[in-house]
Amino acid sequence: MEIFIDNILYIAVFVTIVTLVFVFLRKNNNNNVEFNHKQLSQHEIEIKLRAYERLILFLERIEPVGMINRLQLHNQSIDIVSSSLISNIVREYEYNTSQQIYVSESLWNAIQLIKNKIINSISNASKQVSKKGDVDDLVKKILDNSKSNNLMIQQIKKMLKEEVKYVSKIR
Repeated sequence: MEIFIDNILYIAVFVTIVTLVFVFLRKNNNNNVEFNHKQLSQHEIEIKLRAYERLILFLERIEPVGMINRLQLHNQSIDIVSSSLISNIVREYEYNTSQQIYVSESLWNAIQLIKNKIINSISNASKQVSKKGDVDDLVKKILDNSKSNNLMIQQIKKMLKEEVKYVSKIR
């Protein structure tokens, strides 16, 4: 009975956090374009669009399913898999950190939030799998924990696309 109550508590906390994140994203989505309304040259528009492309690619590359398949970590220990996934996310983020100057602050904050949530999700999954477990157990746990992250990634992609539409119209 105590385990059941603990699980309900975790589920309630999880649902609350997810709800708050979606409310935050939806609120900021309405006001997410914080660009100066000045005329942009064609070159400036192209630079901004490349930044959006790179950030979409970043979001794709940090999705756990894609990372696990791309990095081929199935014959490693749980600790190595976990640290490899986290270091891959950090590398991808560092590679794209300069793109923040081309996007709205609310969009960049959302990108940082999802990066941190995925890292925490992987870390927590690693802690939840027993030391006697194998990589497949870890992968299952990561994929189970990543469902809400995938929803958030989709919301951020939607924000990106909205900003792209706005930037494309400025001339």
